[in-house]
Amino acid sequence: MTSVRKIGIRTVATLALLLFAVSARAQDERGALEGTVVAIDSGDLVIDLGAARGAYEGQVVELWRPMHVRHPVTGKMLNDRFRIGSIRLTQVRGTLSLAKIEGTFLRPPQTGDLVTGEPPPIEKPAPAKTPAEAKATPAREQQAPRAVADPEAAALSDLMVALEGSSPDARVKAYASFIKAHPQSRFAKVLREEIDAIRAGAKRDPPYETSFDDLERLRPGVPQRFAIELDPRFSGAVVHVRKRGGTQYRSLPMENMGARYFATTLPGDAIAEPGMEYFVEGVPKSGMPVAIVGSADKPKDAPVDPHPVTGKKPGTLAQVALASEYASFNARKANDWMFQTEGTFGWRLRDEGIRAVRSGFGVLRGKGGSLEDLDVQNKPPSDVGLTYGWVEAEFGITSSYGLIARPIIGLREGGVTGGAQGFFRVGNDLRTNLLVGGELLGSVGYRGIVQLDWRTIPRVPIMLRSEVTNQPAGFGGDIGARAVGQVGYEIVTDFVLAARLSYQGRTINHAGPGAGLGVSYQW
Repeated sequence: MTSVRKIGIRTVATLALLLFAVSARAQDERGALEGTVVAIDSGDLVIDLGAARGAYEGQVVELWRPMHVRHPVTGKMLNDRFRIGSIRLTQVRGTLSLAKIEGTFLRPPQTGDLVTGEPPPIEKPAPAKTPAEAKATPAREQQAPRAVADPEAAALSDLMVALEGSSPDARVKAYASFIKAHPQSRFAKVLREEIDAIRAGAKRDPPYETSFDDLERLRPGVPQRFAIELDPRFSGAVVHVRKRGGTQYRSLPMENMGARYFATTLPGDAIAEPGMEYFVEGVPKSGMPVAIVGSADKPKDAPVDPHPVTGKKPGTLAQVALASEYASFNARKANDWMFQTEGTFGWRLRDEGIRAVRSGFGVLRGKGGSLEDLDVQNKPPSDVGLTYGWVEAEFGITSSYGLIARPIIGLREGGVTGGAQGFFRVGNDLRTNLLVGGELLGSVGYRGIVQLDWRTIPRVPIMLRSEVTNQPAGFGGDIGARAVGQVGYEIVTDFVLAARLSYQGRTINHAGPGAGLGVSYQW
């Protein structure tokens, strides 16, 4: 119906042009302005549309992206163009103009984009003077009366000018009045067709039917399935997404999943804090895409949860972790080393007060002795072994300061032994923080610890640690130093795999490397 109306309007417009020629009236032969972006200079678009072709400063024109793609099945070349935004002409010269972006753009402008716009407004002739005004006009300003070759054509051309910008109802009434006044006019048939086309176009199609669930509380970095049910008048759909407040959309075609149903998977890298904006366009069986859910200027918003950057995050209560490490203090003779595995289960409550309670177990095995025994007298090392368990409580003085206390009880070859561990935490345990403290572990020995938990890079928790210790030989061993670095990666949400490297020694000639692995999960 709409196409019929357009044909009728074109017919009458063409007729009007002919009538203007017949009646010797001034014609407007100008078409729509068209140009091309030929360059981009310091943020300004340079287009080959100047004053010589009717462009003027302050004019707002549309920018279109031409598309030429080969159909993957038929091999046929498909050509079309898509509107990506509007630009305003800021400086207009004879053949070129400078323009700036106006509003929101679906794509960044580039050379080769097409520019279209309306021609400048026509200055309408001054209204005819009354006989009294004409009499008062000097003779030299009076013009000879204009000869009208075809009064009927002139009357129709006057009607077309008068109807410029009028509503469809007003056009129907005006055309009917003209037909009534000129029933035998050769233009009556065309005007009746135009009336029928306008009335048919007034019977607009019903609004599009759409059904979908709003996206809510997306998890960062996790693919999200999105589906929509569309009106049967659509043959395809595209969802456009961007980070909240962004300037460019990422377009994702949706697959046909059956009659009226379309779906796609939003990739994890398209979902980022603090939120995601999106809108959906339906692709009708004919014509340009139509925004049916939100729009480029007014997209819908979906909040994205804060990304966990530590072993914990707000709203997470529990965590389980398991880690193993081997450390050699003497790589040359392999007579001073330890292997330790430790498992942890923790429950976090709040920032202040009793912040968290944790418990766990550990198994430590190794060999060691004094430097005198091992390196000078070459005595065999002593075996070291301890299996232990512990409970731990963390007290939050404030949200940024805390105390940690851990009593330890274990079994060694000679019987039951005990120990303890304590730390002072600077910073919140959910973010970057520093631990300073120490440990006394039965007959294994003691160690002083300074540890930095760096939580700046999303999905990549990093730990840097230094120790001063006499483990594993205990009080019969010499003091050494350790440097430890650990990097984790969140493979999927809440599941972190970490790798650790270390280097430790008691002297420059009594030293060696170490390595370890860890895994943790939270819920």
